[in-house]
Amino acid sequence: MPITTSSALALAARLHGGEMTIAQALDACYAAIENGGKNNFITLCKSQAYARAGEIQARLDAGEARSPLAGVPVAVDDRICTKGILTTAGSKALEGFAPPYDAAVMEKLDAADMILLGKTSVDEFGMGRAVCGAALAVQAGEAPIALCCDTGGELRLSAAKCGVFGLRPTYGAVSRYGLVAYASSMDQIGPIARDAADCAALFDIIKGRDERDSTTCGGAPPLRGLQAKPCIGALPQIDYALPTYHILASAEASSNLSRYDGIKYGHASEKARNLRDAYVLSRSEGFGTEAKRRVLLGNFVLDAGRFDAYYQKALRARRLIQQALFAALEEYDALAAPADDESALVLASLAGLPALALPDGRQIVGRAFGEGMLVAP
Repeated sequence: MPITTSSALALAARLHGGEMTIAQALDACYAAIENGGKNNFITLCKSQAYARAGEIQARLDAGEARSPLAGVPVAVDDRICTKGILTTAGSKALEGFAPPYDAAVMEKLDAADMILLGKTSVDEFGMGRAVCGAALAVQAGEAPIALCCDTGGELRLSAAKCGVFGLRPTYGAVSRYGLVAYASSMDQIGPIARDAADCAALFDIIKGRDERDSTTCGGAPPLRGLQAKPCIGALPQIDYALPTYHILASAEASSNLSRYDGIKYGHASEKARNLRDAYVLSRSEGFGTEAKRRVLLGNFVLDAGRFDAYYQKALRARRLIQQALFAALEEYDALAAPADDESALVLASLAGLPALALPDGRQIVGRAFGEGMLVAP
């Protein structure tokens, strides 16, 4: 099977068995990227990748595979911080930013001997609905597997549209340390792959407690087969999902993006002549239309005169949505919904539940920390 259509685990088996070298796998990936001309990557890491390949190849030759995916190239969403490598989150506000540290998931990829191919394109701070570069790269055979960010369903929507698998883990299952924040209570990092087993293997690598992220927790139920009963109908609370999501996500975005003031962080306008100009012009030039819209809405709902009417009410609606989903999952092992329906997408985000996007355009939402059930054969 060609490398460009192989599953990540199948590729790993060939690498570990000595049928091919890591350098050959990298050659195939970079050739696909360069010949495809699709601009799915913002930044390529060729020199670092080949240098790392030499170290890992020596371990594989000695029979020392540190993980089931050791030696496998991986693409990474540009919202995930990579030490010394550009991380812009698709925004001019972070143009030229090369973090001085790695995100927690990057540390785990390194410990598992996986190799960073490059950083993939993303809508500004993950706020749009365009198909993300990570899913497109996996679909096009440019990367066997990828890490992507999911706030309101971007990972799942992209995976389903590209005909691949995408797993949004339970909130708290994977550390957000080093993830460029959009809506902190809903942001999550998960795998995109051509096979559900690949998603499971990468999730096993990146999951776990991290002292730098207080929302993380260790442990998850063991793998077991999916035995979902058929369920027809819709949750009545789904009508409130989208307005609830937009109010809460915008409120959190306005808070998270306030740090990009052009003074301590972010793009600094060269036109500024005083402090007020520095704030106004730097943000006006640094943020795109969608980011500005979210910041304006977020500040509106957090205003003292509107806080109770909008933000507090949205928090109560979120709790009702969580309770409805938890109750439904007491009766059913999983809930199925379209992966291209925005209201259905944000349900899992609001409730913090795991969800697996399928190549046929559906998503399956499972119980908290029930990722094993979703990806089990």
